[in-house]
Amino acid sequence: MRIAFASDMDKGLESIVGRKFGRSAYFIIVELDDNKNILKVESIRNPGSIAAGGAGIKAVQELVNRSVDIAVAGAFGPNAMAALVETGIKYYTISDVPVKEALNKILSG
Repeated sequence: MRIAFASDMDKGLESIVGRKFGRSAYFIIVELDDNKNILKVESIRNPGSIAAGGAGIKAVQELVNRSVDIAVAGAFGPNAMAALVETGIKYYTISDVPVKEALNKILSG
């Protein structure tokens, strides 16, 4: 499973989950094994953050390209939400906490 957390920080699991999905500077992608153990943490630039328009769609496309299963941010615009639903990526609204804490919330149900 791969989970992408929107953030304006590039500090791995210590990054704070951002409030805006499409305009966040980075995605912190956490890859988990079947037992929910962390296999890999990577930080990627969000192409939507510098887009003149369609930021949410560009962000979703990047997550699709990286085989992400779940997206996490404080808020998602309507176009981003529609694209996430259409592509089968689940999304959670969590913000202002470290990625590690948000990950624990998601994994604990």
